[in-house]
Amino acid sequence: MAAGKYVMTISRLTIDKLGVKLYDRVSAVIAELVANAYDADATEVTIEAPMGTFLASMQEGKIKDSGYSIIVRDNGTGMEPDVINAFYLKVGAERRRDPARGDRSKKLARKVMGRKGVGKLAPFGICSTIEVISAGGDETEGVDPSGNPARGYKTAHLILHRDDIVSDTDVNYEPSVGSLDETISANSGTTLTLSNFTRRHVPDMPSFARQLSQRFGVRSPNWQVFLVDTTKAPGSENREAEIGEFAIETMENTSVRFEGPDGTDSVPLSERSEYRTIGPTSTPLIAIEAGFVHTDGRFYPVTGWVAYARQSYRDELMAGIRIYCRGKIAAQTNVFNRKSGFTGEYNVRTYLVGELHADWLDENEDLIQTDRRDILWSDALGVAFELWGQGVVQLLGTLSREPLKKHVWEQFLETGDVINRIEKAYPGDRWKPIRDTSLRIAKLVGERLRPGEVEDKEHVDSLVQLSLMLGPHVLLDDKLREAASEETAPLGVLTTILRTARVAELSSYGMIAEKRVRVIEKILELKDDPANLESALQDSIEEAPWLINPQWSPITANQSLTNLKREFEKFYEQETGGKLVLGDFESGTKRPDFVLSSQDFGLQIIEIKRPQHTLNNTDWERTQVYIDTMTKFLDHPGHHEFKAIFKRFTVTMVCDHVGLTGSPDRAFKSYQADHTVEHITWTAFLRRTQRMHQEFLAEAERQRALAVAK
Repeated sequence: MAAGKYVMTISRLTIDKLGVKLYDRVSAVIAELVANAYDADATEVTIEAPMGTFLASMQEGKIKDSGYSIIVRDNGTGMEPDVINAFYLKVGAERRRDPARGDRSKKLARKVMGRKGVGKLAPFGICSTIEVISAGGDETEGVDPSGNPARGYKTAHLILHRDDIVSDTDVNYEPSVGSLDETISANSGTTLTLSNFTRRHVPDMPSFARQLSQRFGVRSPNWQVFLVDTTKAPGSENREAEIGEFAIETMENTSVRFEGPDGTDSVPLSERSEYRTIGPTSTPLIAIEAGFVHTDGRFYPVTGWVAYARQSYRDELMAGIRIYCRGKIAAQTNVFNRKSGFTGEYNVRTYLVGELHADWLDENEDLIQTDRRDILWSDALGVAFELWGQGVVQLLGTLSREPLKKHVWEQFLETGDVINRIEKAYPGDRWKPIRDTSLRIAKLVGERLRPGEVEDKEHVDSLVQLSLMLGPHVLLDDKLREAASEETAPLGVLTTILRTARVAELSSYGMIAEKRVRVIEKILELKDDPANLESALQDSIEEAPWLINPQWSPITANQSLTNLKREFEKFYEQETGGKLVLGDFESGTKRPDFVLSSQDFGLQIIEIKRPQHTLNNTDWERTQVYIDTMTKFLDHPGHHEFKAIFKRFTVTMVCDHVGLTGSPDRAFKSYQADHTVEHITWTAFLRRTQRMHQEFLAEAERQRALAVAK
C-alpha cells in the first residue's frame, strides 16, 4: 500500500469540542491558567478580574459584552517567539514526553500539572479573545517597546480569536501578531488578557479565592497566588487578597492521616513500608494502609488525610474527599462510589471531608477526565483505588461514632443552654440528685441526635424541657427502688420520696400549661388571618378542646362520650332525616356541625364559626334544631344511661358577631338567660384560656419553688 493513501483530517471544530466546551466556569478557566504558570516555574501569579459581576449582559435577547477584561500575570520562565509554535500553539501536545521540556519544570524541578495540552484553550469557554504576552528564553540584546536598546528576554506577542479558530476549515490558524512581538522585556513571565466575554459570572472575592484554593493542593514557600478586584480603585480596602490553603475545620479525634515520603508515584513493593496510617488517637492502624498493591506488582501510595467536618457541608467545594494529582485537583468523591447500607452512612455522606494525593493517577495511563471532575473508575487501576477508598469510608464510619456523639453532645449543651437551665430549675444542694438525673437524661437524648438536628434550637429546647420534666420522675423511680430494697423504710426515705413526687407532679403540670400557653399565643397571632386560624383549629380542637375551655376533655379520653357521639348521629338522622357530622374534623373542606366535649357531669356542644362571621337567623335556626334534638335524645327512654352520666348540656358558640332578628333573636337571648347557650368572641375565648393557663403556670411555678425550697 502506497504511503499517504489514507489521511486523517482533524477539523478545527474539534478544538471547540475537546477543549472549549469543557470549561464554562470562570474559576475552572483561571485554574487552568494558574496551573500553566506553576508548570512554568512561576513563584507569583496575579489575577485581575471584576469580582462579583457578570462579564456580559443580555440586551434584547442578545449577549452584549460589558467591556471587562481578566488578566492573569505570572513571573515564570515564559516563552520566547521561537518556541511559541511548538510549546503553545500545538494543541494536544503532551509535554511530559517532549524531550525539550520533560516531566519536571526547568528551574524548580516541579512535577508539572499539565498533560493533555488543551488547558490553554480553556479561556475560550468564557471569552472570544485571548492576548498572550510572554517573555522567556536566555537573556539577549535587543530593543524595548519604545525602541531603545535593552537587555533581557525576547517577547512573543500574539492574539487569538475563538471564532476564527473554530471556523469549519482545515487550513492552519494564524493568530494576530501584537505590537510587542520580538521586543525585549526586563523580566521573564507571561501575561494573558481575556476579553469579549460570554455571559459568565465572576464570583465575589472570598468565593473566588475559595474556589481556586480548592483546586490546588500545593504546599510550597515559593508559590503564591493573588487576586485583585478591578471594580475597586487602587488602594481600596479589600481590593487585593492572597489565595491561602483550602481550610476545613474538623471534629476532634476523627482525623485519619496517610503519611509517607514526598511524592506519590507508584513504588516497588520494597518501599511499601515507608507509607503508614495514623488514626484518631495517634495510634498506627492496621485496618488500612496508606496505599494499595495492584496486580502489576507495584505499590500505589496515597497520602493526605480524611476526617469529619465540624459542620455539615455548606457548599459543594467541601463536600467529600478531594483527590489531587501533582497538586491539582483530579476528582472529588463522597464515598468512593460505595453503595448504601454501611455503618455511619448518614454521617459519612454529610460530614466526611479530606485531601488525598495520588500522583500516579496520570503516571502511565491518564485516569483523570479532561475537565478534572472525576476519575476513570472503570479502569483496572481505578477499580483498585476505589476499593481502597471504600475501605477508608468504612473505617471512618466505624471510628468516628464516639467522637461524633461527643461533638453532638457538646453542641446540644450549647444550643440548649442545658447546664444553666437545669441549675435554674432545681437550685441548691438539696436538689443536686434531680440535677444530675436531668443532665443524664439530656445527655442520653442529646448525643443520639444527628448533627443537623442539634442545630434546630426549637427542637433542642423541647428536648431540654422534657429532660427537666423527666428528671424528678426518674429520680423518684430510683428512690422507690431504693426503698423497696430496704427491709425497713425510714421516715427520712419516705419524706424524700414524697418531696420528689411533689416536684415531679408540679413539673409535669407546669410543662403542660406552658405548652398550652404557647399554642394559644400562636393562634392569637393567626386570629386576623381567618383561613389559617380556621385550619389551625380544625387540626387541633378534637384532641385539644381545652382551647375553648381549659376544663374540657377530649372525646377520645371518655368512652361514654364516644358512645353518645355515635348514637346521637343515628338519632339525629332518624328524627330529622339529615346527616350530622360530629367529633373529629374530616379531610378536605368539610367541617363538623359541632364538637362534643364533657366537663364534670355536663355535656358541651361547641359551635364554631369562622373569625369575623356574623351569626344570622339561618345559623341560629340550625343550631336550635341541634339543641331540640339533643333534648329529645337525652329524654328518650332508651338513652337513660346517657342521661345519668350527662345530666345537663350547654352550647358554646364561638362567633365574633350576632345579627339575629325577630323570634330567633328572642330565642337566643332566652337560652343565654338560662345558661343553655354561651356566646364568646374569638378574642375573648382565646384571652380567657390564655389567662387561665398562665395563672395555672404561675401557680405551678410557685408551688414547685416552695417544694424545692423546703
